[in-house]
Amino acid sequence: MQTGQPVPFDVQMACQASVMSFMAHFDADEFDALQALFAPDGTWVRSDGTLRGMADLQAWIARRQPGRIFVRHLISNLRFEALPDGRVRAHSYVVAYRHDGEPGDARPALTKGPALMGRYTDDLILHEGRWKIHHKSVELDFKLV
Repeated sequence: MQTGQPVPFDVQMACQASVMSFMAHFDADEFDALQALFAPDGTWVRSDGTLRGMADLQAWIARRQPGRIFVRHLISNLRFEALPDGRVRAHSYVVAYRHDGEPGDARPALTKGPALMGRYTDDLILHEGRWKIHHKSVELDFKLV
């Protein structure tokens, strides 16, 4: 696969599964499964800072307080492009809903609207037979005020 060439359908589906599963595991506090989809030398550019490598990701996970943040990400409009060295870039839209509270808060969680709407860019590499996120970033277009 070279830059400018179409990304084969089976590769698109595998990359889509990694992008969607990564955020589903994030939403469910399934951090072991999330780490399995992150390249060892990956970078995650978040709205609250940048995580570089598995050690940063693991330190960020250790600081989270399970059950205090209830979040759901809706990801859509995935588009793929081939990058140099066999990497694949996935572009998508993201809408996130968030509720900060206490573990065990009643559901459905109360919200006045989405916490944010924006665009994800995920660069994926084939690592140990699986498409993993090598670089993830978000560009915010709307944020709840």
